[in-house]
Amino acid sequence: MKRLQTALAGNPNCGKTTLFNALTGARQRVGNWPGVTVERIEGFYTHGEDEVTVVDLPGIYSFSALSEDEAVARRHILLGQPDVVVNIVDATNLERNLFLTTQLLEMKVPVVVALNMMDLARRRHLRIEVEHLSRHLGCPVVPVVASTGEGLTELKEAVARQGRERQVPSAHPVYDAVVERAVRALAGRVAPVAAARGVPARWLAIRLLERDGLARELTEDGLAEAVEREIGRIERHTRQAVDVVMADGRYGFIHGLARDVVHRGEELRRTLSDAIDRVMLNRLLGIPLFLAVMYGVFSTTLSLGRPFIDGFDRLGGALFVHGLRQLLEAGRVPAAVVAFLADGVGAGIQTVASFVPPIFLIFLSLAILEDSGYMARAAFVMDRLLRVVGLPGKAFMPMVVGFGCNVPGILAARTLENPRDRVLTVLVNPFMSCGARLPVYALFAVAFFPVGGGLVIFALYGTGILLGILTALLLRRTLLRGEVSAFIMELPPYHVPTVSGILYHAWHRLKDFILRAGKVIVAVVILLNLLTALGTRGGDGPGDSYLGVAARAATPVFRPMGITEDNWPAVVGLATGIFAKESVVATLDTLYAGLDGEGRAAAAAPRSPTFAERLRDAVLAVPRGFGWLPAAEEGTATERASLADAMRRRFGGRAAAVAYLLFVLIYTPCVASLAAIGREAGARWGLFSLVYPTVLAWLVATAFNQAARLPAHPAASLAWLAGIALAVGLAASVFRLLPPARRFRTAQAEPTDSATG
Repeated sequence: MKRLQTALAGNPNCGKTTLFNALTGARQRVGNWPGVTVERIEGFYTHGEDEVTVVDLPGIYSFSALSEDEAVARRHILLGQPDVVVNIVDATNLERNLFLTTQLLEMKVPVVVALNMMDLARRRHLRIEVEHLSRHLGCPVVPVVASTGEGLTELKEAVARQGRERQVPSAHPVYDAVVERAVRALAGRVAPVAAARGVPARWLAIRLLERDGLARELTEDGLAEAVEREIGRIERHTRQAVDVVMADGRYGFIHGLARDVVHRGEELRRTLSDAIDRVMLNRLLGIPLFLAVMYGVFSTTLSLGRPFIDGFDRLGGALFVHGLRQLLEAGRVPAAVVAFLADGVGAGIQTVASFVPPIFLIFLSLAILEDSGYMARAAFVMDRLLRVVGLPGKAFMPMVVGFGCNVPGILAARTLENPRDRVLTVLVNPFMSCGARLPVYALFAVAFFPVGGGLVIFALYGTGILLGILTALLLRRTLLRGEVSAFIMELPPYHVPTVSGILYHAWHRLKDFILRAGKVIVAVVILLNLLTALGTRGGDGPGDSYLGVAARAATPVFRPMGITEDNWPAVVGLATGIFAKESVVATLDTLYAGLDGEGRAAAAAPRSPTFAERLRDAVLAVPRGFGWLPAAEEGTATERASLADAMRRRFGGRAAAVAYLLFVLIYTPCVASLAAIGREAGARWGLFSLVYPTVLAWLVATAFNQAARLPAHPAASLAWLAGIALAVGLAASVFRLLPPARRFRTAQAEPTDSATG
């Protein structure tokens, strides 16, 4: 059996990740923006006797290494030396996609061109002479439709053949005569270095003329003067910048090639995508429509998710808490072990189970928006707004990724070329409400806003975006002063997502969330049960434990935002939320249940229901939640409803609850996000992301609570609001006095020579 290393390279939106999924069966997110695969992603497939490893490289337009994703892709191809590079080319945009192909031809690596989206090309009456194209490029060209699997067998065969024969392309662009003379002169001087490094001398000479950083690293310092002399000669002769001259040479080669192999039939004057974009990209309607779409997502998530939350909560309790306890007690397991497994591990699993419906629905909605092509339009629409506050439109993509999880959103900022833009995007990303915060929002919405809960969640997401924008505006005018980078992106055509595709994408994200959050939540529940069992005053309840006493001592700090001493579990929830935001729900669930004495289930029923009754209630909870069946009897109230009752009693009203949600939204990111910020931007910015959001969260939550209390306590509330306004003004003045940051960490995205697996 022969083992082959293959790399997939192509422009964004060419169907590269879809082809990766089709080849390997790996289910990764298919995004409509650059940088969706910033991290190294591998898959495997077998073809005959060959075992093929496939690396899905970031989507890039060129190998110029202006951004981190371009540097990753180029270093892997040159230094990782895969056996075959599969270059995915969009058949409907052949000329633009072939620019990357010309650079691969110059690298002299074994290439197979996968001519993707042939079905769309046929619908647009485009006929491409594939064999003619293959002869011109000097490498195999295989027509495929990645979304349906058409041509995959032929592609696998071409990859296997190239892997065995390792034939390098015979064609390459020919430049202006003065450029060719310079290339030959430099190639002769760098030939020994190129041979030692395993790169083509012609490619190295061309990259030196384009002032490429990696090329300079590979050659000796004494060559710089000769390179600049040749560049000066080229620019004097052509009266153009050398990079423009080189690009013209490549595009001349591409244009001549496309003219020979592409034949256009009768074209539609306007496609359906064009018609939709006339509305969705309208200057006046674009942003309101985006807000309406996002409100629809959150409203639907809450309205559809609420009955399932109840059902999953009951089912988790029946199986992993009460059922497990009965099973262990029947086996005469020691009481301490029963408590650990049922009340600790089982209760943690029950909490995670209640998260599944809203998290799955939000991931499903985002998958539909991404796969349909709408999210790329949202980035285009938001570019106008973001540029006003100093963020490039490209920053919107990491922000959208942050709605799922802030950590990949922070890592996605590597796609920004400008270091200031990259750091600014990293710092703003935690203000995007990640999927871990959604269960907290949903829990409070169900408890305090049975009507209009979707609007509350939408307002929280909007508040996070607004605060992120205001933070960007503050930093861009103080610590991160600089010009805003230009933003160019491709708008892919709209298409109807496949049911299997969006379900796979949503399931992949949900699985990652459950595995990541489940470990933290189960550990938190076990730890809380242990800490609440350690008392200080001889009492039996959680309030008499070390944890309860410490939390009550901290409540004065949070009293201005509406947290009283009796509501000390809310303070503990904020502390555990630093480790993972979803832990807030587990903390409140565990501690409020302990404060209720015999627990939620015992408090809700005069006798403990049997295991069969609990399973029946879990199954019937969903149709009851939708109103298809009569409501449950009073004695069988769900444990989640008892938690909601406990929350309403201890928060005392909606104002304190919303203030608490605002704090959860804004305060310090989880430890995983802080680590990612430190790794991407540096330790100082990591410390900034710990302190600044926490102070801002306290100010915003306190201001909201005091504004809500204004009619009842006008003098005290006005004093608080005036003090907060003064503090904000002083902080802004201090920011203006600070010198701008001048040193930035380079993101750790480039693989080393050994990073090929």
